[in-house]
Amino acid sequence: MGKKKRRSQSVPVSKDMVVKGWSNPKTIKLFKQIAIFSITAQASLYLFSLYGGGFHLFNYMFVGKGRFDDLRNGILENGYYFSPQLLEAKGFASVASPPMVFLWEIYEYFVKTEFALWASLIFTYLILVYFVGKITRNVAATIFLSTLHPVLFAFARGNPDMWILIATCIAGIALIRGKNWVVAVMFGLMSALKFPFLLFGLIFVVRKDFRNLALQAFVTIAAFLLPLTTKPWSIPDQINVFNVIVARYYQGYVIGDAGMLFNVSLFGLEKPLMYLLQGNSLLITDQARDVAIAALTVQIISLILFSILLLAVPIYQRIKTSKTSDKQFKSSSETDLYLVFFLFLALLQCLFPQIAAEYRLAQLAIIIALLYSVRSRFLENRFNLIVLTLVFLPKHFLVISFPAGVGNIVTISSLISPVLLIVLAFRIQSYLSHNGFFAPILNLTMRSKNRT
Repeated sequence: MGKKKRRSQSVPVSKDMVVKGWSNPKTIKLFKQIAIFSITAQASLYLFSLYGGGFHLFNYMFVGKGRFDDLRNGILENGYYFSPQLLEAKGFASVASPPMVFLWEIYEYFVKTEFALWASLIFTYLILVYFVGKITRNVAATIFLSTLHPVLFAFARGNPDMWILIATCIAGIALIRGKNWVVAVMFGLMSALKFPFLLFGLIFVVRKDFRNLALQAFVTIAAFLLPLTTKPWSIPDQINVFNVIVARYYQGYVIGDAGMLFNVSLFGLEKPLMYLLQGNSLLITDQARDVAIAALTVQIISLILFSILLLAVPIYQRIKTSKTSDKQFKSSSETDLYLVFFLFLALLQCLFPQIAAEYRLAQLAIIIALLYSVRSRFLENRFNLIVLTLVFLPKHFLVISFPAGVGNIVTISSLISPVLLIVLAFRIQSYLSHNGFFAPILNLTMRSKNRT
């Protein structure tokens, strides 16, 4: 008996770890309807891109010579990254973080042929499917979420975001199980791979878990700097090279138009709109550069306004309820709300950066799997599911043309996806606010104001 008691104390069982049924008995039927529509629409849009108009997305992903290029080029070029000689290579604008290059080096040991490249991608994909299956514990849900367009797009490009997806699975499982140090380590590795993921640290800020926030920061710095110690060049020189290629990337992809095709960010919406407003007067590259700089100004203003509106949602809910309950979570579990907040932060990773390609949306699909595993009431709302379904569908059936030499090709996806993400952002904020997620922060703010 003593041994059993000690075991129960060392491994506490959280109520959130016990998966309950859906609150609405019609939820499973709703999921099936949404899934059938999603699968049919995605397959139809793939076929349309293969045999019809618009951008030939299916060819680009699976048939054309450019498939897997992000991984292929990374393997071929990893030895050049962070070399001071790289600065002499004119036109080189590809960006890679040190841990990204480190992972490419690992692939290089095994990937010597085209077959090996395919095998490495399939193996990485199967690892992701394994973790998604571990999350959902449902074969149909696993297959459905693993074959959504953004997930397939990430692997069709061989983009480093495929590693982000696996890290997201591990972080989500750890979050549900209360292993916050594992969450911090995964967030740190993601942040070192791509800096925007530092935003995930807000989860620890909301929890007032500053120890794990510090752990995330430490892992980020360590994972970024350690690979540089294996190179023959000094760390300051390598960091200088990194800063220069980031600046080149900015000029080529943000000021230039190299990142316009698959961009789902708010900037990806504003820049094409400003091009379209110029009409026939947009004739030369210099004019396109001026429009791009103007679009950056518009983006900064719109992000400020957008952030203020998002912050206003919980404040409005606090005022509306007048007498807010002292309970932090009223109608949904703590784990559910933190996972929805995780979804919100991942969504901001798509909207806020200037360049966020469609494979960034795949992270949302992984967090949906996590919400499915805890039977989140957020997924029981039909409107939320419809918006999510539209977000994940490929939307390249209409090409927007600009004057020759000014802008790269843009599809209607750049106009539709950001709008859907904005709608989803407000839906998430409304859900969190209604369930009292921000109540402790707002109550603390109100108390501090009263004291002053």
